[in-house]
Amino acid sequence: MDILKDYIRWYSDFSFYDKPFTEVDNLVLSMLAYYQFVLKKPDSKPTQLKRCIKNDPTGDDFLTAVLESHRFGRMSVSDYVEIFDKKSTVQFAAMKFKIRDGLYYLAFRGTDNSIVGWREDFMMCYKKIESQDRAVNYLKSVIGDDEYYVGGHSKGGHLAIYGTCHLDDEQLSHVKHIYNNDGPGLCPEVCDVKLIDRIRLRTTVIHPRYCVFGMFFSHDDVIPDTKIVKSSFSGIMEHDLVSWCIDCGELDLVGDFDPACLWIRDIADNWLKDVDPKDREKFADTVFNTFEAGGLENKDEIFEEGIDGVEDLLKNMIESDTVKTAAKLPEKLLFGDFIAGLRRGKLSRFINANQLVEGIVFVIVGLLMLILHENAMEITVIILLGGIVIFQFIYTFKKLKQSNWDFSRERTRVYILLIIATVFALIIVKEQAMFIVGCGIAGGWLLVIAYKSFLAVKESGAHDFAYFKNICKTVLYFGCGIAVMVTPAAAAKWIVLTLGTIMTIDGICTIVYSFIQANEKYAAKYSRMKDRVKHIKKNDTDDK
Repeated sequence: MDILKDYIRWYSDFSFYDKPFTEVDNLVLSMLAYYQFVLKKPDSKPTQLKRCIKNDPTGDDFLTAVLESHRFGRMSVSDYVEIFDKKSTVQFAAMKFKIRDGLYYLAFRGTDNSIVGWREDFMMCYKKIESQDRAVNYLKSVIGDDEYYVGGHSKGGHLAIYGTCHLDDEQLSHVKHIYNNDGPGLCPEVCDVKLIDRIRLRTTVIHPRYCVFGMFFSHDDVIPDTKIVKSSFSGIMEHDLVSWCIDCGELDLVGDFDPACLWIRDIADNWLKDVDPKDREKFADTVFNTFEAGGLENKDEIFEEGIDGVEDLLKNMIESDTVKTAAKLPEKLLFGDFIAGLRRGKLSRFINANQLVEGIVFVIVGLLMLILHENAMEITVIILLGGIVIFQFIYTFKKLKQSNWDFSRERTRVYILLIIATVFALIIVKEQAMFIVGCGIAGGWLLVIAYKSFLAVKESGAHDFAYFKNICKTVLYFGCGIAVMVTPAAAAKWIVLTLGTIMTIDGICTIVYSFIQANEKYAAKYSRMKDRVKHIKKNDTDDK
């Protein structure tokens, strides 16, 4: 299996006059864009690649092959721009490679290892980033009367298509071809995606078989020259350019994507569809502010943080209320669009707008706990997990049917069903397993109620009935949540009886309070109607 370094050695003795520029040459130059150069000024004179690259080739097979190659090592580099600004969240670099007289390759660097670079990637899905403007300005300042290829890998590929589709007709006419090597497309909520029509027939999109990053906001349906290449790596690591396979000097192509990555794409698309740009921004800010507050500079340090970093991230997500946004990912994983559909439905809006429904639910649950106190935890587990297993079975069957029973494409979904069903079976069979899991579910639910009540207390503007009711709920449900999780089985029924009593009383109070609120709203509405009628009658009398 041959890769980029092998291609470079095959073509080592050939200049671009001997063998014209190829798609694989585009990959080589896009990869070179990740390296550091000593040319710091945009107007610097062209310098031979061997003389201006800063990186040490020792141990780097790709760079060693490039520098030893006549085809690439003697290539000149100019117009090198590199900007790294933590404050403005900019990680940008671009350079011009001379292919031969009158023909150049303008390369944009993809995302590096820095937190700033990764944060900028996330920003593309909810706002325009500074690197996009810099890409447009760079092309406008560099493109002259010659011919140009424009390309890059990952974010660099995105900047190549973003920059070129914003050029005027005159400069765009000098762009010979554009290469987007597994980069995301234009976010429709941020950019005018119709601009892609200006460059669609002169653009090539190349993805690895296991494609994730290049699937975001993809334009594969409108760009006819889209290709899928084999990789010597597996999974998400196929994104790495150096792993892409070459066959006799050309890309080693396959017919379709890996089914597992299509499944991930569906989840990501559904998540983006269900999370508006403001929530995406809030979520990204929470995550990356946490990393930066911990003094982290690159993604490798994130994994070195271990459990402490995870703890800080969870804490900040809860405090900023972005945990709901994060929770939608496993929700999409298990339930697809089902939960989102319920959330957007009329019934959900009715329940959220009426405390009466909440009160009725609490009374029903409280009474069930009082009646079934001996087996309340076990029944909770059977209802919740059993419902999930049944849903997963129906959902998986539906997806398999839609894919014409393509088990390869839906294998991850089938694995999830088998895992959930196995866990459910083990919980039922193993002694006290249902009780332990039930305590965990019930305790977590009670702590969530306590936390929401606490937030309601903080946001309350008046010390009315609701204010004191939420204080009581915070204390009682927090205490019950902890008690449910730590109480042994022998004493559990007393906790369940206590909790059932509290929930029944809480439900009744909520129902009464909802009627009081409804009466006040009706009285206020009736009063406004009376005033309006009086005003109309007064005007009629004055007219007479």
